[in-house]
Parts: sequence; structure tokens; C-alpha cells
Amino acid sequence: MAHAQHPPETVRTWLITCFAGHVLLPAGEIDPARPFSDHGLNSVGSVSLAADIEDHWGVVVTAEEMWEHPTLDALGILIARKVADEPAGALDGTN
Repeated sequence: MAHAQHPPETVRTWLITCFAGHVLLPAGEIDPARPFSDHGLNSVGSVSLAADIEDHWGVVVTAEEMWEHPTLDALGILIARKVADEPAGALDGTN
């Protein structure tokens, strides 16, 4: 689903909730400044998280980008930038 521009904090909040489900921890125990691996996310979980990001935000996050943005804080900023750069209608074919 394509979204209008969202501040990184909005994306970060969504990411924390989604990520918590992947690592089977309560969202309140997730430190968005710590690396994914500190919370137990493995490569399979990373692929699944990237798929959830694409499904929800309508942007692709590659394995390389996950590696380069290894925290929820950093990944949230990347996603917010990608969403902001996505032209209206790009995903539904109206543009």
C-alpha cells in the first residue's frame, strides 16, 4: 500500500511493532537503536521483515540496505525517504 510522506517517527513506530512480532518480544523490549542481531533477528527474519515493509509501505528494501541500516532507527529513516520519493500512483499503475 502506497502512503503519503510520513515522518521517520511514524515509520519507526510501525517498524518496532512489526519487528517485535518477528523476534517474538514485546514491543516495549525493543531498543530501536540496537542492531537487529542483538534482538535475535536472523537472515530469514530479515527477509520476512523486508517483505512486510514492502507489503505495508510499498517500497523495496534490499538485503544490502538491511545490512547498511542495521537498526530500526536507521531503517525507519531509509523507509521514510523511500516512501517520500515514491511518485503518487506508482504502485497502482495510475501514474
